[in-house]
Amino acid sequence: MTKYILRRLLQMVPTIFGITTISFLLVISAPGDPVTMVTFAPNNSPESIAALKRQLGLDQPPLVQYLYWLVGNDYTRIDVNGDGEGDVAGARKGILRGDLGQSIQYKRPVLDLIVERIPATLQLTVAALLVGYAVGVPLGLFSAINHRGIVDQFTRVVSVLGIALPSFWLALILIIIFSVTLGWLPMTGMRDVTRTDSGSFIDTIPYMIMPVTVLAVGTVAAISRFVRASVLEVLQQDYVRTARSKGISNNRVWWWHVSRNALIPVATLLGPALGSLLGGAVIIEQVFSWPGLGRLSVNAAFQRDYPLVMGFVVVGGVLYVLGVLLSDLLYAWLDPRIQFR
Repeated sequence: MTKYILRRLLQMVPTIFGITTISFLLVISAPGDPVTMVTFAPNNSPESIAALKRQLGLDQPPLVQYLYWLVGNDYTRIDVNGDGEGDVAGARKGILRGDLGQSIQYKRPVLDLIVERIPATLQLTVAALLVGYAVGVPLGLFSAINHRGIVDQFTRVVSVLGIALPSFWLALILIIIFSVTLGWLPMTGMRDVTRTDSGSFIDTIPYMIMPVTVLAVGTVAAISRFVRASVLEVLQQDYVRTARSKGISNNRVWWWHVSRNALIPVATLLGPALGSLLGGAVIIEQVFSWPGLGRLSVNAAFQRDYPLVMGFVVVGGVLYVLGVLLSDLLYAWLDPRIQFR
């Protein structure tokens, strides 16, 4: 198993490299100049703007910028002008040595900003994942038990709607109903900023209800459909027919033979579900003004803060790949028939 984990970790390297390469090309191809966004003032001379671009390495060709971002430029000297001398645009270590660069907007290391914001994002995504499994698994089971019945038809319609509904639209509808009209839940934020003692997890629960609900809707829909299909497939297996032919009660067949084997593949959804929730949190955090990593990345994109956007891409890609690896390991642990080769 150790060899399998090491092999999978090595396979992550080209995946992350591909993610960073494509993302970097998309970021630098976007219109706008990050230096102009932060130096928009009458007293800024062209010389100071050019010096800032040179310090950030934005005056270099795209390939050189990518190499600076990847491997750093405190020891890597690249001859850009063809004069035989290495051109260096400001010292940094590069992401291969754990340095995601410095934010242009906040003037702080990108890694520090991500570490500060990621707990709030994980608070939402983990809660949405728990709700998604807690609701989606029983819903899929009851749908399969009542195959082609009213419960099954209702569940299928609800799951299709859950996947099709735009998350931002559902978020706005919930805000209008429960915040504006009824006044039951706070509209935005993570806690009451007027209270100095509002800092515990219990205080954030009312603020989490709507964003977690919006994030969990898609997860519930996907998991319920997957569980339903998995249960119906297990019902066609020979060992289920054998158990019924032996006179075993229906309840024992369902909850002992069918459910245990049908729920094993659900573990494979853990990694992709976590990755999709992180992606969905970008929109939801912006709508609900949740101070997490998603909202930080959206603001960075609007401000053309390239290092911060790329830092979010790297962290998100690593978390997604690790989630897929966790799903594979959990699947193998639950099903002893699977061997690591």
